[in-house]
Amino acid sequence: MEIYLDNAATTKPSKALLPLFSAHVESEWKNPSAMYPPAVAAERQLRAARETLAGAVHADPAGVVFTSGGTEGANTAILRGYRAAGEKKLHFITSAYEHPCVYECFRALETAGHSVDYIRPRADGKIHPEDVAEKVREDTALVSVMHVNNETGAVNDIAGIAAAVKAKNPGTAVHADGVQGYGKCPLDFGGSALDYYTASAHKLHGLKGTGVLFYKKNAPLKPYLLGGGQEKGLRSGTENTFGILAFARAVEEYMAHREEWVAHMAALKAYLLDKLSDIPDMRIFSPADGAPHILNLAFPGMRGEVLLHLLEQKKIYISTGSACSSHKKRAGSRVHQALGVPADITQGVVRLSFCPENTEEEMETAAAAIKEALAGFRGFIRR
Repeated sequence: MEIYLDNAATTKPSKALLPLFSAHVESEWKNPSAMYPPAVAAERQLRAARETLAGAVHADPAGVVFTSGGTEGANTAILRGYRAAGEKKLHFITSAYEHPCVYECFRALETAGHSVDYIRPRADGKIHPEDVAEKVREDTALVSVMHVNNETGAVNDIAGIAAAVKAKNPGTAVHADGVQGYGKCPLDFGGSALDYYTASAHKLHGLKGTGVLFYKKNAPLKPYLLGGGQEKGLRSGTENTFGILAFARAVEEYMAHREEWVAHMAALKAYLLDKLSDIPDMRIFSPADGAPHILNLAFPGMRGEVLLHLLEQKKIYISTGSACSSHKKRAGSRVHQALGVPADITQGVVRLSFCPENTEEEMETAAAAIKEALAGFRGFIRR
């Protein structure tokens, strides 16, 4: 039996997508930019998908740009979503523990001569609105702070952050990476001061290669991809019709069961923690009020990568952090470095992440396997 506990990396596509695929292959594969009736019907389907995706966060369907995923959405908002001042170099703010798709954008802005402040999380693992607002200046062009940290599951008050930033400088644009939060953590995007919010389908039982960028009417968004002028000129390229419709269908299903599913994942997280609670020196990095689907732990004396491979021999799949950084050589996670975790502990961090299909039986099996691995190898593998 396979036990998949890496849902923060990607989720199993919903079976509800199968009828959509059949219809797409048979007849609904036309280009929505064409003029004949079947293509016009495809465009109507995209319009309905915008309404569904926007409805999940109370956004305006008119402010929806379909993208290839969270990376493209974040890059577009950060690099093309602020008001330039000619050749003048500007100021930007982000957190010290952003996902690479955000963090590397700000590194690129620094390389181009702009200045960037990286806000560190407090002891509770969160980025606090007042800490961000303190750094806002007259020339601050854009702020980006993630909704849910992809490694620890800490939930940031992004609406509060946006309000605090705008109170200090109304002209500063605010973006939040919502890849781990969209659908799982409630958000009133339309009622907030946020300008941009990005999400990805494959984190919510949709398909890889599809995402969405929500933006406000007066946001200074400019196109990142140029070409045929699709998406009101903001994202050229033929729309991934099937991927978009699959995203909308997955969101419909998730939102219909959200309260039940979120409670189920939170219960599984608590159940697994209870089963592991007798392990000496276990470190827990996920806040008690964090996202329901992410549990971040470390077992001093056991490297996270070693534990991952020991568990995979039993077909139990976990991760050591962000999948997007798994092939990079690094001295521990940048997220945990930002949290002030000692280097020897960061080497032992693992992430277990859940979906509605996971069960208590799987948690029991995983806990037993972790304990067995620690009993056999902990203390022998230090560095």
